[in-house]
This record gives sequence, structure tokens and C-alpha cells, in this order.
Amino acid sequence: MTKVSKTDKDTAIATYLHYSKIVLPKLAAQHPSRWPIQHDHCFQRVILDNVCGRAWYEAIPTPAYKNMTLEQARSAAKLSVEIATQQVCIHTLNNASLKWRDKQQAFSF
Repeated sequence: MTKVSKTDKDTAIATYLHYSKIVLPKLAAQHPSRWPIQHDHCFQRVILDNVCGRAWYEAIPTPAYKNMTLEQARSAAKLSVEIATQQVCIHTLNNASLKWRDKQQAFSF
């Protein structure tokens, strides 16, 4: 069994936090009509909910960044980059997150 270094997990978490706190809100601010969310905590919600397949706090103890597994951290980092590079649809991810939380979904016409 391969032992994973703490550095791998720390690097993935740092990437996730950098994108969710800085990169994604900045992109959203540049084109607010294209983004259903703008705030860092909203990006964190959407990313972690989609990593977990449900409301993140049902799967990860709070604070999430301190309690994620390596796999969750890597998935969060990867999804953050995919959102920033428009490889995935932020509207779809946000709507999934809202559905898991029984919130009203936003519709774009």
C-alpha cells in the first residue's frame, strides 16, 4: 500500500482554496451575467457538494478544508480548475448543489 504524503493533500487543498476564494470570484466578477454565483463561499459550496454528491456537510466534518480526504481534496482541486477553464458548466453544478439542499433552482431564459 502506498503512503500518501501530507504534502499531496495540502497541495490539493491549497489549489481548491486558491481557485474558490480568488480565481473563480474574479472570473465571475468580470462576467456576472454568465455566472449564477459570484461569492467565494458559494463556489466552495458548489464544488464540495458536487465532490460529495450531496450537501458536503453530510459527508465531511466542518471545517471541510481541514477534514477532507486526499481523494476529496484532489477532486475539489480538479473541479475548481475545470470550472475556471469552462470544461464543466457552473450552472449545472450549481443547480445540482441547490437540488441536494432542496433550494429553488435558478432558471436562465
